[in-house]
Amino acid sequence: MTRTGKLNWLTGLIFSLFFVSSTVFGQDVSVSSSLSETNIYSGESVTMTISVSGQSINNIERPQMPPVDGLRWLSGSTSTSQRIELINGRPTVSYSYGYSFIAQRPGTYTFPELTIGVDGKGYTTKPISFNVLDPGSIDNDQSARLPDIYVRLEPSTTQPVVGEMVIADIVLYFKNTVEVRSYQPTPGWKAEGFWKEILENRLQTKATSTLINGVRFQRARLLQYALFPTKSGELTISPFELSVQIQQRNRRRDIFSFGLGQERKDLQTLPVTLTVRSLPDIDNATFTGGVGDFKITRTIEPAEAFVGESIEVTTTISGSGNLPLLNKPIYEYPETLEIYNPSESSNINRNNREISGSKTFTDILIARNAGEFTIPETNVAFYDPDNDRYRTISLPALTLKATRDPRSVNGSEDMLRLNVEPITGLAQWITPDNAPLTSRSWIWGLLLSPVVILGLAFWVKSYRDKMNTDTAFARAQKAKKLATEELEKAAASTELKNGYYHIYRAISLFIADKLDLPKAGNTTSELVQAVEDSSSSKLAIEVKRLLTKCDTIAYAPGASQAGMARDVEFAQTLINELNKAL
Repeated sequence: MTRTGKLNWLTGLIFSLFFVSSTVFGQDVSVSSSLSETNIYSGESVTMTISVSGQSINNIERPQMPPVDGLRWLSGSTSTSQRIELINGRPTVSYSYGYSFIAQRPGTYTFPELTIGVDGKGYTTKPISFNVLDPGSIDNDQSARLPDIYVRLEPSTTQPVVGEMVIADIVLYFKNTVEVRSYQPTPGWKAEGFWKEILENRLQTKATSTLINGVRFQRARLLQYALFPTKSGELTISPFELSVQIQQRNRRRDIFSFGLGQERKDLQTLPVTLTVRSLPDIDNATFTGGVGDFKITRTIEPAEAFVGESIEVTTTISGSGNLPLLNKPIYEYPETLEIYNPSESSNINRNNREISGSKTFTDILIARNAGEFTIPETNVAFYDPDNDRYRTISLPALTLKATRDPRSVNGSEDMLRLNVEPITGLAQWITPDNAPLTSRSWIWGLLLSPVVILGLAFWVKSYRDKMNTDTAFARAQKAKKLATEELEKAAASTELKNGYYHIYRAISLFIADKLDLPKAGNTTSELVQAVEDSSSSKLAIEVKRLLTKCDTIAYAPGASQAGMARDVEFAQTLINELNKAL
């Protein structure tokens, strides 16, 4: 039997929730107003648009349009539109009301706030300032010569210094009667006298309204380039070419155009001349060629090393400006330090109207003798174009301590030491014992030999099958043998570079085979990290030292055949330890 009281209570709850939700939705109303143009010539038309949107709108009371100074309302030209869309899963309805006006007397005016009634509640718009311009200020000759569509190259400055970043905007201008469908830059643009970098523009191209010689145009920035002048004097930026697909909005369509009405236009910018200034002279500092805003740091790694071991001096320059054109600072190193294999790397971002990021320069040093050495303090400068002056950064002195590798003295002695103990004591005579046959161990060994042979044969078969089917297992089993062959080639080599090549190959191939890494393409850091992950950091340090020495031995001072022989012995010992640990 249905309980009527309970059903009425549930029905009332549902209606209450529906009423509350409807009330909340009805309160979510937004009202705004906008003018189609804020710079208007006298006699030109302009539209005031009032937009009302909400999730539940039942009644809208249109505002009474008050007199507006500077504008005359065309009362018979009001337009209305409606749109429904889903926002956050909820239906939202939007109403737009357009009111047309004609600009009157030149001057600066304010469109007053308007009150719109929505479901019995009043909403007020914000006032809008606008200008009415005098048509007499239009140069009729120039406005008549303006084409319907053209493109310009607009630089951020016309008087840069050498190396300063100049933002070059490729801007398209077209009248309201022209509709641009697409554009395509012509490849092969060369800005002679400049280093050129294209900037990323992740935002969709949008057009804004502007007045040019009294004629209203739409302005759209298509592309951006960063140009860096490489010399002083007057430099001319060559024309930039592109093709656009357009359609005239007010042109009567040809009956044979199949409704397309489009045409292609080839456009190009006018040449732009810049007056490039020379950089002033600089004293008491090293100039890296940087023009912009930068930070410069210098580090040494490691600060303590063995003689013949590589040391890295790293200089990092970060900031914004002409990063691609920066040069490596020149340092004064002590004579006992030799420099090899300088390298550089960069991480550059090309967006947000600038080029920013970092550039890193690395010098590889090798100490020829033991001792403590100092790389002196250095002043490095870059040019700040915003303040039109040099800025100097002082890089502190760096200290390096080089010591002799103890393995170079004791390694051979340790490898040649034989653990032989002298035999002492008296000889013992054994009397034959008439023990029973079953007590003889060799009898039991003879009886069990078929079982042992059968088990050994099964193990050999399983081993061979695994060697043939499991590639990783096979590589691990053969790793030590292949590494030993490489060390034998190193020991037999009479050329240091070739010998250390085989030492490096023995260590790297052994680690790769034991850990099932690719046979080729592994860097020293990857091999060292793999050893550290699989065994211990102590072995990883020894591997890094030996591999790094193999990389730089061609440049190391005091390298000799005897030293290579000691390193071959050490490599064999290291492989033995790795074979136990991996």
